[in-house]
Amino acid sequence: MYSSYKINRFLTLVLVTFALFLSSCSEFSEYGKKSDYEKLGAACTPSSGEVTPPSVSSVSPTDNSTYNSPATTVAVTFSENMETGSVTTNTNDTTCSGSFQLSSDNFTTCIKMSAAPVASDNDTIFTITPASSLSAATTFKVKITTSVKDISCNTLGSDNSGILGFSTSPSGSGTIIGTVQTDDGSNLSGVSLSDSLYGSTVATMTSDSDGDFSQASLALGMHSMTYTKDGYLDLTQTDLLGTDGDTLELETVRLIPDNCASGTMSGVITNAVTGDNLSGVYVYHTSGINKNSTAPWTYFGTTPDNGSWSISMSAGWYTIQAVKAGFYVGYHNAFACGNQSGQNNSLSPTLNEGEMRIILRWPKTNPVTGSDFDSHLQIPYLTPRVDGTECDGDSKKTDKCHLWYGTTQAADSAITVTGVSTRDYHQYTDIVSSGDYVTLDKDHNVNNGSPPGDETMTITKVRSGTYSYSVHNRTDKDNNTGGCCPNYKTNFSKSRAKVKVFYNDQGTLVRKRFNVPNDNGTLWRVFSYDSNGSGSGFTRVQTMSYEDTPKSIY
Repeated sequence: MYSSYKINRFLTLVLVTFALFLSSCSEFSEYGKKSDYEKLGAACTPSSGEVTPPSVSSVSPTDNSTYNSPATTVAVTFSENMETGSVTTNTNDTTCSGSFQLSSDNFTTCIKMSAAPVASDNDTIFTITPASSLSAATTFKVKITTSVKDISCNTLGSDNSGILGFSTSPSGSGTIIGTVQTDDGSNLSGVSLSDSLYGSTVATMTSDSDGDFSQASLALGMHSMTYTKDGYLDLTQTDLLGTDGDTLELETVRLIPDNCASGTMSGVITNAVTGDNLSGVYVYHTSGINKNSTAPWTYFGTTPDNGSWSISMSAGWYTIQAVKAGFYVGYHNAFACGNQSGQNNSLSPTLNEGEMRIILRWPKTNPVTGSDFDSHLQIPYLTPRVDGTECDGDSKKTDKCHLWYGTTQAADSAITVTGVSTRDYHQYTDIVSSGDYVTLDKDHNVNNGSPPGDETMTITKVRSGTYSYSVHNRTDKDNNTGGCCPNYKTNFSKSRAKVKVFYNDQGTLVRKRFNVPNDNGTLWRVFSYDSNGSGSGFTRVQTMSYEDTPKSIY
């Protein structure tokens, strides 16, 4: 039992300690020394007139962005001024303490930070810096907890956490190659090129007599290539070198003469599957081509019912970003040199888990270099069809199927798609009732009109085995021995055609982009995919050859 003497001594010590604390309150706050308190800002003050909870306006790097520098800092922007003392992070260890957290294992542990969050922009933006470089080839998520407060003491309504997160650059190196042309497709030599990675110049090159350039042993990541030549407008192009040992073939660049006048760029945004015009698409622009989500975007309008967009700009190349709920964010290149119409794009509806979508697009060129390109997909043949329907419209194969515009499933009445004719919707399936099928959703041909053109294929359930995708220049298919049309060999390489792939791999979106090689031919072998393959399962093929019989491609 404690004696009253011991209790009185204890109370005396408490009172003395408290008195000493009060005597120095002018030098200390609840956050530490007075100097620290001044840095952090005053505590929040409840206000009966201000009860709106704060929200997170944006996070950088953005959710679902990829291949940021391993030394990336992370910033969050709030909708209003915040109590700086409530925005904290972990600086001692890897426990998920603090209201601003970064994690690579879904917040079982959190990345240790070098210092407390730094406030800016009138205490609306807070930035944290990892104590050491982030791991390469890793996905990170950001979380802002409900303990953050605005200056009126209102707290965040619920934890704000990244859904997909952002990814850091993989380790390794690769090669970048590309080609520079004039606005009419002629090769352009003597172009100075400067390649930078995360703001630092890593290589300089000059295009040769064929307009070609290359550079090996480049670190992986998002590269930014700047093109410069007297008489032409400068241009910056970005693209991802993402796999160790890979060769990245950049999209062929066409420089614009510096005497071009400003003009109106315009086009139409459509649904990549149905071909319908899309209204309510928010459209943005930024300078340069193939820019990604981290670029400084400027909003300029929303598409009406006919899906059209237009904007008057100074002469030059631009990237157009298109955003609509229910679709993946779309990007396409557009240019102004006087008025330039028909600069279209198509958006992919979001995919269910296990689905893959392949979109082929080619723009207008002058002279026309691509009128009718066709998608061809070799599909693993899984289970023989019980109804005897032919796999590829010719004869049933035991190891593969070939989906192209000549495939028809009309004999199988169990497979129907409401409102879409069998002439422009073709499919293969091994299990009809499961909805497990592959479709040529959208087929462009000469009857659809002149370029620009696009085609779309969808795999609703990626299976084991190898898929192989190719593009055929049907317009020039009969000219493989020369004769009437001397340009057939080079038309494909000058078409600026590109293929984009979206794949929902167990809830993670995988994006791939392939540019037509600068090589002669009428058949472009683009890529293959095997779920059991290394890395992401995708293999760049990127070869050109000649083929005059579409059915013989696979």
